Amino acid sequence: MEKEELVVCSAGSHGEDTFNRAKLLNVGFMEALKEDNYNCFVFSDVDLIPMDDRNIYKCYSQPRHLAVSMDKFSFRLPYNQFFGGISALSREQHEKINGFPNNYWGWGGEDDDIYNRIIFRGMGISRPDGVIGKCRMIAHRRDKKNEPNPQRFDRIARTRQTMQNDGLNSLKYKVLQMKKYPLYTFIDVDIGGPGRPPS
Repeated sequence: MEKEELVVCSAGSHGEDTFNRAKLLNVGFMEALKEDNYNCFVFSDVDLIPMDDRNIYKCYSQPRHLAVSMDKFSFRLPYNQFFGGISALSREQHEKINGFPNNYWGWGGEDDDIYNRIIFRGMGISRPDGVIGKCRMIAHRRDKKNEPNPQRFDRIARTRQTMQNDGLNSLKYKVLQMKKYPLYTFIDVDIGGPGRPPS
């Protein structure tokens, strides 16, 4: 029987800089690999709750988009290229796309960049059906320093040119504190900010 292990790694940015979801997910990936040789990674927004226990958190032969129909979008996929919320990639798939982009500061755009990276590397997206892939979003106000990114559309249009040099191979951060709890590990990191490298 194959050993299954779920490790929850929550990376939070330190200080008052603008939020960068994709960079924090890259940090979680790299820090998890320091702990063990994991080969499947599920990347999830903390405010999403899957509604169907048949929506299995595991990796497939193609990158998997698990948050197919969210209440936020009236339980519909907002557009075919949508890859936001919860996704599963094998280590090989994640490394093949050079991880996620590190240059999306603020809200929006990184999910579409990730979708482009997957397609540009010759992979496809797999999804459960809309019933199994239902998720609820916990109601909350948008975080400070997470305003819509005005550069997101320009960056998405240039994914093919930027993905070689923006991702795991350019990731810079500093771990400030790591706390291991019985069910998860919290990592407080300095990821820098727009125009500011990590200290």
